[in-house]
Amino acid sequence: MGSSDSTPRCERAELVERLGRALGGAAAAELVDREGERLALAGALWPLDDASEALESLAARPGVTGTAASVARAELRVASVRRRLEQRNRR
Repeated sequence: MGSSDSTPRCERAELVERLGRALGGAAAAELVDREGERLALAGALWPLDDASEALESLAARPGVTGTAASVARAELRVASVRRRLEQRNRR
């Protein structure tokens, strides 16, 4: 995040961690990787909008996967707002 690109980003590992609490790490990693491929995302840092889109797609699934993705999406939004506020307060 130290680059001049001001696009908010999310670590892939953060998505896996958030989903992994309910689905287990291996299942979460597989789902996140599939969504990353679908969205043509590579690397450890994803644009926040793309990370949200991945979780939105997973949230549309039935059952535990959809519920876990909905919770992860909400947590990601809160974490993003919190980070922006912390950055603003440092200025």
